Amino acid sequence: MPVSRRAFLSGVGGVSLLAAGAALSACSSSSTTSASGPDKVNFQLGWLANVENMGLFMADHAGYFRDEHLDVTLTPGGPSVVVEPLVVSGKALVGLDSVDTIAKARNEGAALKIVAATMQINPTAIMSLASAPVNTLKDLVGKRLGVQQSGVEIMKTVFKANGIDPASVTLVPVQFDPSPLVAGDCDAFMSLLVNQPIQLDLQGVQTKTFTLNDYGYNVWADVLLAHEKTLADKAKRAQLVKVVRATVRGWQDALKDTDAAAKLVVEKYGKSLNLDLKAQQKTAAAFRSVIETPDAASNGLLTMSPEGIAANIATLNSLGVKATAQELFDTSVLSEVYAGKTRL
Repeated sequence: MPVSRRAFLSGVGGVSLLAAGAALSACSSSSTTSASGPDKVNFQLGWLANVENMGLFMADHAGYFRDEHLDVTLTPGGPSVVVEPLVVSGKALVGLDSVDTIAKARNEGAALKIVAATMQINPTAIMSLASAPVNTLKDLVGKRLGVQQSGVEIMKTVFKANGIDPASVTLVPVQFDPSPLVAGDCDAFMSLLVNQPIQLDLQGVQTKTFTLNDYGYNVWADVLLAHEKTLADKAKRAQLVKVVRATVRGWQDALKDTDAAAKLVVEKYGKSLNLDLKAQQKTAAAFRSVIETPDAASNGLLTMSPEGIAANIATLNSLGVKATAQELFDTSVLSEVYAGKTRL
């Protein structure tokens, strides 16, 4: 993730959203309202139909969208899908991406707001072999760190923020396959907590990881984004509130039994991907730690605390991304969803 999952795994760069914004009125709507049947809504996912999206699939399977009188299409994403233009153009009512990507889109003229946050600990992590562990950021001094091109500036920023000279760590160019770590070509490897460590575990290779969140890299991932026009339109805002409410209920179910959620994804929603059940169950369990955070446990899943928002803004600014809390975040939808409760 900056790490949207898409950017981390594929290195896809940003695109200008100004043209998409200009074409808003000419594009088909992401939602329709019917006097009799359920409202049709398109929800654009940021990644493939795997357990990263298990909360949404649980919501659909359990009928939570239907309970809200919605007919929601969960459109899979992938390495070539850029979510922001689809929301700006009106092809999706709501989408998923990372805070930094959305902030950059706003700086290019996209009137987008973040209305809820799924992963409140960014899963970007430093992974080492358990047989030769790198336990802290300072332990990287004098060592070789395998870093993808999309992660170089992140690492330099995190080093500087923690009083470490970036030149004291040798950055080894790698792709996303963790085999260079196993082969001894580097001492540690920039990874995703919910990806490469699990790959190696399934191969019988034990690893040690810590997240960059522990060192001030606060960038929420899989946040829900919507257009300002949606928030200003009474009917569409009502649809958005319903989507978020059903999504929260789905994530509550998914995190209660991640094995069952993974099985549902493998056998139904991600069936065409031929996903491995054991791998998806391990991955689903790993997602719990980055979603069910202390803040989320206290306030409710997907909620956004003032402290968390402030930490995201501070990280964005340290990365050279201009953003303010008022411009980027809108917590009013969550307030309406929870209505003073902490669980639905």
